[in-house]
Amino acid sequence: MRTVRQAVIDIGSNTIRLVVYAGWPRAPLPIYNEKSRVKLGACLAGNGEIDKATMKKALAALARFETLARAMQVDSLRVVATAATREAKNGDELVEKAAALGINVEVLDGDAEATAAGYGVLSDNPLANGYVGDLGGGSLELIRISDGKLGARVSLPLGTLRHDILTGKSPKQITQMLRNDIAKTMGKRAFPMETGLPFYMIGGSWRSFARLHMHATGYPLTILSNYEMLPEVPETLAPLVQDRDALMQSNVVAAGRIAELPGAAALLGGIVGLLKPRKLVTSIYGLREGLLYEQLTPAERKQDPLIASARFEGERLGRFPFHGDALADWIAPVFAGQSAHDARLCRAACLLSDSVWNVNPEYRADHALGLALDGSWPGVSASDRAVIAAALWTVHAGKRTLPEMLPALAKPGALAQAVIWGLAIRLAHRLDGGTGGALADSRIDGDGATLKLHLRGSAVRLQSNSVLRRLQALGEALGHAQAEIIG
Repeated sequence: MRTVRQAVIDIGSNTIRLVVYAGWPRAPLPIYNEKSRVKLGACLAGNGEIDKATMKKALAALARFETLARAMQVDSLRVVATAATREAKNGDELVEKAAALGINVEVLDGDAEATAAGYGVLSDNPLANGYVGDLGGGSLELIRISDGKLGARVSLPLGTLRHDILTGKSPKQITQMLRNDIAKTMGKRAFPMETGLPFYMIGGSWRSFARLHMHATGYPLTILSNYEMLPEVPETLAPLVQDRDALMQSNVVAAGRIAELPGAAALLGGIVGLLKPRKLVTSIYGLREGLLYEQLTPAERKQDPLIASARFEGERLGRFPFHGDALADWIAPVFAGQSAHDARLCRAACLLSDSVWNVNPEYRADHALGLALDGSWPGVSASDRAVIAAALWTVHAGKRTLPEMLPALAKPGALAQAVIWGLAIRLAHRLDGGTGGALADSRIDGDGATLKLHLRGSAVRLQSNSVLRRLQALGEALGHAQAEIIG
C-alpha cells in the first residue's frame, strides 16, 4: 500500500494552523502541528474588515507554514479558508496577497465547510449514525451522517466570536434560536430533527469543555478522541464553566479558551435541547481530516481506519517481515464465536504485538500499554483502547495482573477475553521467535478437554518446554484441562 505525506493549512476565524500527515491514506497520522492565533474573525464583530496588522500577521503565518510544508517534502498541500475570510469585506485581498506569495487559498463556502466536517467524523467512525457539530470562531456547522454518507447540512453564523448574542439566554431560548436560524438559512428545505442519536462535537472550545469534564470527574485518561459525555453535562457543568478563577486554577483549559467556554457550553446545551442526543462524543477529527477523506477512492474509504493505522505502525515498528494479519488468522479458530467488534480489536492487537521489541524487556509491557492507550488510533473508544492494551500487556507480561487503570475503562469480561488473545499471541511469538515462519505449518484447536498445537514440516523441530508451557497457559484460560503438542 502506498504511503503519502500530506499537509493542510486551515485559515480559521481564531487561528491559522498547519498539520502535516504521514502514513497510509486511509489512516493519516499527524506528524507536525503548529498554529498561529491570528484571530481573523475579530473583524466579524467589528467593521467587517481585516485590519492591516492582522492581515500582515496572517500572511506571515501562511508564508511560514507553506515553507515548512515544502521543507517536509509533502506530496500534497491544500490551503483553505473558512468563515472569517469568506465574510470579511476584504477577504479577497488576503487571498490575492497569498497568491502573490505563491500560495493558492481556497475559500470554502458554508456547505463545503460542513461537508468537510462531516467527512472528518466519518473518516474516524465510518459507521457513525448521528449528527456532527463543528464550532469554529465564525460559524457553526450541523451535519446529519449515517451509513458512511452525509445527509442534510447547514452553516450558521454562531461561532465562538459571536457568542455575545447568547448572553442571558436560557437553554430553551438558545434552542429556539437555533431552530429559527436553521429554518431561515435552509428556507423550504427541512433539516431532520431525529432524537436519541449521538452528537459528535468538533472544535477547540468543545474539546476544552470535554477536557474540563475529564478533570471534574477524575477520568483516568486525557485522550479526547471519542470521549463520551451524557447530554445533561452542559447543564451540570455550567457552574464550573462560569467560574473563571476555578478554570484558571484547574490548569486544564488554555487561557485563550476560557473566555469562549461559557458561550460554547451554552450553545451545546441549546443543541441538546434541539436534537435530544443520547450522548455527546468529542471528535478530534474535523475539517482537515475531512478534506483528506474526500480525496480517497471508494475502496480506500471502505477500509477500517483502526486496522489500517495499526497495520502501518506494526509494519513500521516490527522486527521481522510483517505478518500481523497472518498471526490474527492463526489464532482466529480458537475465537471463532466472537463478535465482529471483538475480532476487530483482536486483529489490531495482533498487528501491534511486535511493536515494542526495542524496549528493555523489563519495560516492554508498560510501553505496550502506553502504545495502546495513548496512540493516535482512529475509530476506537476508551474501552476499545483498554481492551487492546490488556492484550498487548499480556503478550509481554504473561499472566501478571492487569494495571488498575484498565478496569476503570472497560468491562471485566472484555478485559478477560483480551487477556486470552494475549496468551494466544504470546504462544505464537514463542513458537517461531516472532518471525511468523511457523504459522503456515502449524495450527491450534480445541478437542474436548485438550487444547492441541499441531505441527508439520520444519515446524516440528520448534517444539520446546517453553512452547508447551505457553500452550498450557492458553489452554487453562480457555477452560481446557490439558494441552498437547502434536507433530
